[in-house]
Amino acid sequence: MKKIDVIIIGSGIAGITTAYYLQKKFPNISYKIIEARNDLGGTWDQMKFPGVRSDTDMYTYGFSFNPWQGPIIGQGKDIKKYLTDTANKFNIREHIFFDTKVTSLSWNDNQWITKTNSKDFTSQYVICCTGSRDYKRPNFPKFKDENKYQGKIVHTQDWGDIEFKDKNVAIIGSGCTAVTMTPAVVKEAKKVTLIQRSPAWIVNVDGQEKSTRLYKTYETLIDYFHSRLFKKSYKKKILSKYPYYDNTNVPAYDYWDQRPACSLDNDYFISVKTNKVSVEHQEVSSWEKTGIKLKNGKIIDCDLTIMATGLNAQLLGGIDIFINNKKININETSWYRGMMFSGIPNLFAHTGYINFSWTARCEIVSQRICRTLQYMKKKKLTNCTPKYMGKKSKPAIEANYVLRSIDKFPNRSYKFYNSNYLLEYLIFKWTKINDGAVDFK
Repeated sequence: MKKIDVIIIGSGIAGITTAYYLQKKFPNISYKIIEARNDLGGTWDQMKFPGVRSDTDMYTYGFSFNPWQGPIIGQGKDIKKYLTDTANKFNIREHIFFDTKVTSLSWNDNQWITKTNSKDFTSQYVICCTGSRDYKRPNFPKFKDENKYQGKIVHTQDWGDIEFKDKNVAIIGSGCTAVTMTPAVVKEAKKVTLIQRSPAWIVNVDGQEKSTRLYKTYETLIDYFHSRLFKKSYKKKILSKYPYYDNTNVPAYDYWDQRPACSLDNDYFISVKTNKVSVEHQEVSSWEKTGIKLKNGKIIDCDLTIMATGLNAQLLGGIDIFINNKKININETSWYRGMMFSGIPNLFAHTGYINFSWTARCEIVSQRICRTLQYMKKKKLTNCTPKYMGKKSKPAIEANYVLRSIDKFPNRSYKFYNSNYLLEYLIFKWTKINDGAVDFK
């Protein structure tokens, strides 16, 4: 096994960002990116459902080192091309092993052994850029009597090549995915019924808006903090701004408790006003031969049922981690700055914000990783291992996808400000690397 300085797992946004900063800070470093799929892009290579697009502005979702040049909301195929162009521009693609799945990571003799389905690697560091969702097992609710249903059921994460033209379609879900795909599906479907257990916050985005990364950062964070400080007045402001809301569809949670969904140029709001779309705020009871039975007894006839029911959260790609031959349970660790885990040496990972773009945190974490490696090189250190800090703590966001997977998350977050990009940006840039929470050897 040839030894490499750094193994990066995943070639989506986090993997590309990590590779860029490693190359920039360490021109002579050796690294390889291991990718389970046959192409780069992560989410944007996998997601193929109708209308797939970004659910946040591309000024902050794009890379600072290769700014997005398209419209404020990016379509899925355009984001995929943007990631491909970025990887080619900075000679990152040539470092990727495609169709290679990591099966385990083992720390022995002060080095990592990365085992895959094709070959094994040794390295001093591993950086997991596997995202925060389970790519194989999305959230797929099961309802009684599924075997009765004669239509087709598909989850948006596993879309494939589904035909919906001239069909009666039911979409189960109320989040970003349901909001983005509804206007696309309604163009060809005979009828669309949205089945929403509970309503969600939805805001409109002007597709012609022009801005900058700096201003959108300011605008988004001001919006978030305003909603936290003045919850009641801000809720009234949103309700009065959008005629869509009435006494039947006001969300039960406060604005920004979860990321609001985006309607582009009012496309969602327009589509739900047409006679081809109806909305049912009810839970599903069971399947019927011709469709779905709701808990209020109503039956929704449909030929195709689309599960826009979201993801299951997953850290480190579900990869088994071993330290000196002992398997590690991530739930028994502390989460240091949302980028390392207590008791696990030289392993870094990316996670995102609850109120800001994924890419923004990938960039500051990547720079912090580089600062850590520079510190270790200067001090002639080989190992860095976060300490276990304190008792269990509650998750920063109580979204369903987090609560469903809470037993897979670290039981304590330490120095992790995942609702404050500005604070983390300053902390990551200016605080010392040896901050007392990490053991260096």
